[in-house]
Amino acid sequence: MTVNKSNAKVGMIVTVKATEDMQAPFKGRIEKVYENAALLTIADYDARDELNVKALHDKIVVSLKQLKKVS
Repeated sequence: MTVNKSNAKVGMIVTVKATEDMQAPFKGRIEKVYENAALLTIADYDARDELNVKALHDKIVVSLKQLKKVS
């Protein structure tokens, strides 16, 4: 299920395709919802993104259009 402003909730677990900051798809938990984006805590990621996650301090802002709810 795709996520939009009306159904995005704090605590929701989502999957995200690779972004400019992450090389591989990852899972995260929504911490805050903005108008067109969400702040995520990165929860599960590919080993090759270890340094990226550390550099981001386990947080990333991603467009709501890129999020899919984990069922």
